[in-house]
Amino acid sequence: MLRPERRSKVVAKLTNARCEIEDALKLSITVARYDPVVMTEPIRKRLVAIIEELKGVLTEIEGSQ
Repeated sequence: MLRPERRSKVVAKLTNARCEIEDALKLSITVARYDPVVMTEPIRKRLVAIIEELKGVLTEIEGSQ
């Protein structure tokens, strides 16, 4: 079992990682028709899957408290 303060740090790091990935996805959206593509659609889908996986991990960690 993780000590409560250690668990909080792990949850905070994973939450920050999820937020950073979400921010990167938002920044990669092309605004104008002629904007360059920063991330291809397959990469964007992989990142969305990673975000969902992180959400599941966080739920699991928080549920085991």
